[in-house]
Amino acid sequence: MNRQSNDREELRTQMPLSGTRPRKRLTREESRAQTRATLIAVGRRHFLRYGLGGAVAEKIAEDAGYSRGALYSNFDGKEELFVAVIQEEQARHLNVFRSLLKEEPSGKKRLKKMRDTIADLMTDHDWIVLRAEFEVGALRSESIRQSFVEVHRQQLRDGSELVRDLLRSPEVTSKLKPDDFITVITNLAHGLAVTQRILGAELSQKSTRNLVQSLFDHLISSA
Repeated sequence: MNRQSNDREELRTQMPLSGTRPRKRLTREESRAQTRATLIAVGRRHFLRYGLGGAVAEKIAEDAGYSRGALYSNFDGKEELFVAVIQEEQARHLNVFRSLLKEEPSGKKRLKKMRDTIADLMTDHDWIVLRAEFEVGALRSESIRQSFVEVHRQQLRDGSELVRDLLRSPEVTSKLKPDDFITVITNLAHGLAVTQRILGAELSQKSTRNLVQSLFDHLISSA
């Protein structure tokens, strides 16, 4: 093979394969968002395993593949990262509820879906641990307490909106105002779930889920 043929072959091997495109270069904002998302995901695992008190910011950054500076350029520290984890969980829960209710036109079926989903989420192991850590942190740290208040208020706004949407159906009636309903169902359900995780077989997860559903049915029902 002559030199010209070699040059053509080298050029061919360097060209991208048909149908592929060079990877898009991330903008600064996209790169920052990607970094934050990775830190939140890795932070979530650390908080679940070690708790808020036992988790180490530097170790989270290392396991995420970033420097200590990268974490502190996105968050003030592990407390702010922990709150970001909680906020992401809350946003995910809200999206689940909105999707479920949007897909179902029947008021009665929408109510049942909301009831079952609340029971599922409130008895989810990861959420039980994260919420409990949030509560303990709020009792010990003023900054976390303030974040807890903000998250609680947002939860009330979002949850009340969902309940008001349910109550637009003539089939659905509630014994409580939307804000009060959300306050009661989320806090009592979480308390039951925490107790179940501590007691283990003495109070099964299935029994806890049934209790949450019964509480829901007592507070809001369909004709």
